Amino acid sequence: MRLNLSIVLAATVFSFRTASAEQLGAAKSPFITETPYGFTSFEEQSAFTKRFYSREEFERARNNRSIECLRIQYLSDGLKITGFIVKPRGAEGKRYPAIIYNRGGLLDIGKIDAANILDFYQLASNGFVVLASQYRGNDGGEGREQCGGADVDDVTNLLTLAGSLPYVDGKNLFFLGFSRGGMMTFLALRQGAIVNAAAVVGAVFDLKDALENAKQRAPGIVELVTGLIPDYPSRAAAALEERSAINWPEKLNVPLLIIHGGEDEEVPPSEALAFATKLSLLRKPYELIVYAKDIHEAAINRRDRNARIVAWFRRFLR
Repeated sequence: MRLNLSIVLAATVFSFRTASAEQLGAAKSPFITETPYGFTSFEEQSAFTKRFYSREEFERARNNRSIECLRIQYLSDGLKITGFIVKPRGAEGKRYPAIIYNRGGLLDIGKIDAANILDFYQLASNGFVVLASQYRGNDGGEGREQCGGADVDDVTNLLTLAGSLPYVDGKNLFFLGFSRGGMMTFLALRQGAIVNAAAVVGAVFDLKDALENAKQRAPGIVELVTGLIPDYPSRAAAALEERSAINWPEKLNVPLLIIHGGEDEEVPPSEALAFATKLSLLRKPYELIVYAKDIHEAAINRRDRNARIVAWFRRFLR
């Protein structure tokens, strides 16, 4: 059993075409559709992307010939769900470990865009296949997300699909969740999803506290979240408790890397510390990294953040 609460200083980081089957290396693709992801120009990117990602990095990804990104649709509970896959080109005859990326936000807020794709390219360049879901009802997908309800199946079904791909090593699967995606990661693990290890960044550990915090910053978000939870009017307290891993850390049985920004206004770092304390008391394997003066999802230190995620997953390769 490995317990690791590290301290790292970084500005005072305390670290307590629809593609053919042949192209995909498969006789028959499990995806409903697969089309190449089309980068637009750097000038058309969001302010966030232009702040944290350089033009040079953007152009390298857009012109990359060794890694490809496909926009996909796959089935989850009979619904067509939109997502992405980023993988090394020419994967025929090779098997790579795979990362299931669980996005943050809800609806169109925080959906996967060019900034995420650039991070996926970095992960793929380190020898991983990355699969990511927009969750049901988003980006052209069917159904309606439930913020930690039936939409958790969109995560577990994508994990199963990943293990069936001929270029994925089914013995080496991992979860990576950002913000609300951390909550989705915890819920999938509680439901029995099998992965070697997981990492969460700016995770929502306590949905009740997250909503209380949002009331001060963005009250409209509270209405959106509670409106997506089907049984919220009749069982609000229970619905929030069920979605909050702070209440059931004993259910998490994989090595967990927790990364947080020391000045995260959306999910205070105190919540990551409280969760890590519970894992320590349970003698669960984890590592906690808090970047001082960093923001939500540790965006300022994203390159170091991604390198640590890669190193964590490599530690648990089989």
